[in-house]
Amino acid sequence: MKRLNLMFLVIGVSIIFFGCSKDDSLAPESDQSDQVTNSLKSAKILTEFSGICSFFAPGEEGSIKVLPNDKILVKGATVVWYDDATDPLVTGKTFWYIKQKIEEDGTFKYWGKAELIVDDNRGRWEMSWHGYLNQNGLIAVAVGTGKEGEVKGLVAKWTYILDFEQFVYNFEGSYH
Repeated sequence: MKRLNLMFLVIGVSIIFFGCSKDDSLAPESDQSDQVTNSLKSAKILTEFSGICSFFAPGEEGSIKVLPNDKILVKGATVVWYDDATDPLVTGKTFWYIKQKIEEDGTFKYWGKAELIVDDNRGRWEMSWHGYLNQNGLIAVAVGTGKEGEVKGLVAKWTYILDFEQFVYNFEGSYH
């Protein structure tokens, strides 16, 4: 019985001993006060925005290839638009890199990458996006990650809908 009790004691102490280890979650140059800042960043407060995206400058037309099924593939097209948002962290020039597949009936799907340079050199977003043109209109959805400046580490989502009469995209979205 004494051996059994001793064995449980050793197991219990081992569990406690190995369960208590030094917390190296902070970088060596950080101190305990940084834990509050890091936890606030990870709170993921959702910030919503909306705005208008206006044509700014033409880019490259890209290459056009007729596919065997009579659909058309466009690759390497670029264009620059300006996102004027209710939030300054998503306001600036957006450089769009476009691929597009045009169907026989004129509808199409398009996709690619984009980069939003925030005004006043406040940061840079990298975005992946996709969209389509059908009987309901021209719609694009983008997801981006802040890569530099005040937006570094943030994640955002945009939905763009083209207003054909004004030739602007109305957009809304959020980031955290």
